[in-house]
Amino acid sequence: MSNPVRIAFYSDVHCPYAYLSAYRLQQLREEYRGKIIIEYKSLALEYINKRPTPKFILDNETPLILLQEPAIPYQPWNASLTEWPVTMLPAFEAIKCAERQGAEQAADLDWAIRVAFFHGSKCISMRSVLFELAEQVGLDMQRFEDDYDGGVAKRLVIQEAREGWEQLHVPNSPTIVLPGGEQLSYFALPRVGLDPRHNFRVSSFEPARLDGKSPLDLYRALLESVLQ
Repeated sequence: MSNPVRIAFYSDVHCPYAYLSAYRLQQLREEYRGKIIIEYKSLALEYINKRPTPKFILDNETPLILLQEPAIPYQPWNASLTEWPVTMLPAFEAIKCAERQGAEQAADLDWAIRVAFFHGSKCISMRSVLFELAEQVGLDMQRFEDDYDGGVAKRLVIQEAREGWEQLHVPNSPTIVLPGGEQLSYFALPRVGLDPRHNFRVSSFEPARLDGKSPLDLYRALLESVLQ
């Protein structure tokens, strides 16, 4: 039996475009289990933008983006503003620690963290929240605690951000990088334009280019193409 094909998924866990893309990959996960492994790369937007998680931007663009998938777990932020996660670096670290237990474990925790943020209004900067999610997805908690508290993944998180932004020069989150190096940015995703002169209000909306197909069919065709 041949080894699974690996596809790199460069994204930030607070990015609504990436959440939509990750949702579609999750839907195809069982279908391609054992054939394709999605490697979740830590493309920290705060590293390149040098600012905290931008709530005012997410509040404006997220509802429009996620309308494309009515079943995606989502509700507007409803916790206290004091619980808003200003950094995603701890979440990235947690995913990399899960990855040390296996690619499936990393995929489980990555998805759980995204859902906790976009649907559960959880402060995913908090150690306690990340540990709760890690336990929920069935990680070896003693190993996870040792790795997380030992900081074994801290350097890797920044390394992957540099790799994405400065070496591969990916244009944005999310960008899928195929085994041959081809980059697919905003694959089958809509685009929301924001006006920075007016508090980043929505100024334009460009539907995804689907060529008459469903988004899931396009993702399936993409995965099939790397297996040929």
